[in-house]
This record gives sequence, C-alpha cells and structure tokens, in this order.
Amino acid sequence: METMPDGRTLESAVALASRAPSLHNSQPWRWTLDADELALFSDSDRILPATDPSGRQMVLSCGAVLHHLRVALTARHWATVVERMPDATNRRCLATLRFRRLDAVTDIDLRMAEAIGRRRTERLPMGAPQEWARAESALQMLVEPAGVRLSAIAEHERPALEELSRRIGGERRSDLAYQTELSWWAGHGMYPDGIPPDALPPGRRTVATEREFPPGNATGESAEAEDRAAILLLSTTTDTRLDWLRSGEALSAVLLACTARGLATCSVTHLTESESSRAFLRETARIEGVPQVMIRVGVRAGPGPDAATPRRPTSAILFRKQS
Repeated sequence: METMPDGRTLESAVALASRAPSLHNSQPWRWTLDADELALFSDSDRILPATDPSGRQMVLSCGAVLHHLRVALTARHWATVVERMPDATNRRCLATLRFRRLDAVTDIDLRMAEAIGRRRTERLPMGAPQEWARAESALQMLVEPAGVRLSAIAEHERPALEELSRRIGGERRSDLAYQTELSWWAGHGMYPDGIPPDALPPGRRTVATEREFPPGNATGESAEAEDRAAILLLSTTTDTRLDWLRSGEALSAVLLACTARGLATCSVTHLTESESSRAFLRETARIEGVPQVMIRVGVRAGPGPDAATPRRPTSAILFRKQS
C-alpha cells in the first residue's frame, strides 16, 4: 500500500497551499520532507515583531497553510494524519503529517481545493451575502472539529466595532516601529511577498473595520459603496499555541467554503492584536472564549482582481531533511 505521495504531487500541493493567507502576506512557514512524513515549521525570520510580538498571528498563518495543504492533498487522493505540536522541545515545529491513499474524493473536496486558487482578499466594500443564516450555520459546523467557535457580530454592534478600528488606527499612526514595518510589507509590489498596491484600496474606499494600509489602486465598480459584509469572529476556549494553530485551520476552512459559494472574504486581524481590543470583542460578541481572528464575508462589487498576490517559490519553503 502506498504511504507517501510522489515528489511531484507533494511539490504541487505545497505550491498550491502557499496561496494561504498570512499577516501582510509574510508567508512565515517552512516544510521539511522526510522519508515517510512532512513537517511544518514556523519561520521565525518572517515574524513581524512590531505587529505580532507574541508570534500568535505567525502561528495562525501556519494553521491556514496546514489546512490548505490538507485540502490540496485530499483532491489528489491523499488523506493526511496530523500530529500537532509534536515536539515540546522545538516550538517552531507545529505539525507533522503522514499519509494514506484515498480511493474516492467527494465533489465538496474538489470544490474546496479549486477555491484555493480563486480566493482573493477583498479589502474593498462588499455587498451583504444572500441566504446568510443558512451559510453561517454551515460554517459553524465546519469549524467545530478544530475546537473553534464561530460567532456573528450583530448589525447594531457595527458602529462600535468601526469606532474601535478607528481608535486603533489612530494609536498605530504614532507607532514608528509599526509604521516602518507596515511600509516595508505593504504597497511595494517588488518582492514575492508582502501586499502589492493593486491589492490595497485607494484612500477614499477604505472600510472602517479594516486595518489602515498605505493607499493602493485596487478597483471596484462603486466608489461610494458602503460595506455591508457580514462579520464573523473565530474564538477559542483557551489561548495556547495549539489554539492559534487550530484557529488558522478554521480560518482557512471558512475562507475556502465561502469562496466555493461564490462569496468574497477578508481576514481582519488588527482588532485582535491587543488585550483591550480582544476584551471588547469578547463583550461585543457575547462569548466566553478568546477572540482570535475576524472575517468579513460578502458579495464583491464587480469583478475581482485577476492576478493573485505574489508567493515565494516552492524552493524557498520546501526542503528535504538531511540524513
């Protein structure tokens, strides 16, 4: 019985999984291939210390790429058996994966994998999603196996959320280290990482619940559209590194499921970067757990960008373990 995908299958799956979202498109992950397993490591050289001093969002990003890879391999008829946080002496090692051949793949599996290549982060205003109550219920069931809770932010709470976002933006404007880091990662478009200008909204089209980025040139149909996206919150009971990893996996599942449904999405992380803002979200969403990441979900106004944001080459993230 086959117990390991061939090299070409693994490389193509890793390349596709690298479409996963990450903080400022930093792509802070590394894969190491052994004779019978694949290991996922965080890449501490790519942490953003001013924005993410604890490394929580780095681990969350790695959780997203882990789920993306599992989806990509399933579509290639390979199931994965994952051990998370396998080495207590090595905090960078986040998961190991072993494999078994699948005889059949469902249409849902194929749609989720196909969504990886189509997903784009939509930072422009969105329209309200249709038949949302049914979709939200399906998403809640999707994240439960990861031990993550999905909650919706009520419409009447949106103004308070927008005010919190504006206050955080104001505080960040005077943070030199944060602004220097942001300017390095956002808007340059010269490297296979970071956020290019065409993925950032022009100043007049910013969304109040979004992070303040340098003005870009992303385009949409309506220059005056008000954001009517649904706002979801992923939370966990505790706040360990395992919780961060599982939250990233849940985030990936939500983004891909929404993309497969024809919806646009945007991860919102700046509102969970401080203890005070997380406490506010906990009270706003009326949850007892720990807020990890927010997600905007809606209908894109006009066609989305054709070009995907850049990604690092596979040779920079996949390595064979030295014997």
